[in-house]
Amino acid sequence: MISCYQFKTIISQYIDQDISFQKRKSFEEHMDNCSGCKALYRSIVNTKSCMNSFQEITVSDNFLVNLQNKILAERNARIEAGISKGFSLNRIPSFAYGFAAALIAVVIGFYLIEFQPGSQSPQIPPQIVQEKILTNPSLPKHNKPIAPRTSQQQLANSESIIDSLIDPDMQNAQTNPDFQNKIKTVNKEY
Repeated sequence: MISCYQFKTIISQYIDQDISFQKRKSFEEHMDNCSGCKALYRSIVNTKSCMNSFQEITVSDNFLVNLQNKILAERNARIEAGISKGFSLNRIPSFAYGFAAALIAVVIGFYLIEFQPGSQSPQIPPQIVQEKILTNPSLPKHNKPIAPRTSQQQLANSESIIDSLIDPDMQNAQTNPDFQNKIKTVNKEY
């Protein structure tokens, strides 16, 4: 036996008598057992018989051409009316909205990933640079590799490394103004 959906798909074939014997038997069996499908069948048969009682109408030979011209004229009038109104959201294709939403989502996603606190990759120097720092006698000794730091800590660290590379006498001259005066007096004696 067939389902109601299958009944509805082959109802036109049954009415036009363009159906195989097996399908016809299944169709009739379903119609006998299903009151809803039987009522649908009777409704379609009554509509078809009413339409057959209508008078036949004749049209001119150029009816299709005239109809197409009227349809095109109506469409062109709507397009011109839309152009004269200016910008309209109705004129934007629907896929453009989806594309814009996806683009905004990607931009926001990258922004959130990039600027989340703690999400930045650590700025650790390569191993060879760490070894050079550890083996350079003029630099302070570190027992462990350099850990990732914030930008302020990195700036302070770079200033302390630069300060440690400066000649100790120059370092004293920068921090102690009396030392600088002594150098000047020594220069005057020579």
